[in-house]
Amino acid sequence: MSYPPYWAHAASYPYSQSHPYFFYPYPCLHSAIREYPPVETGTLRQSIQDYYKLMEEGYRILNKLSEQSFAYRIMAAAQAGNKQEVDRLMKTISTTASIQSEFSPSGIGITVNPISHNHSCCKLVMFLRWGS
Repeated sequence: MSYPPYWAHAASYPYSQSHPYFFYPYPCLHSAIREYPPVETGTLRQSIQDYYKLMEEGYRILNKLSEQSFAYRIMAAAQAGNKQEVDRLMKTISTTASIQSEFSPSGIGITVNPISHNHSCCKLVMFLRWGS
């Protein structure tokens, strides 16, 4: 299989990128160099500090859920479809974070958000299985 010479396609400008003899005679003039703002790590450092506090709340939640009587009350309320009771029980665990929960027959999803800030810097999301 042979291809026609490169000059045979001069009349078919613009060139096709899929052709084996494709080339641009001039460099791309339309590409601009993108400038990025200077790196500022202050917000990231603050988010990390706030996340450490959320991790402590996560440990507190896990410790409370590992108590047999509390776990039983949460699971019984969830099985009965009583979301208000599940939310009430979850809110008794923490006073420094906002805890939201969603549950299903297979488990419970817990989202922990800080309540001390006006903006959302971070959140901790857990899913714990309690069924198949």
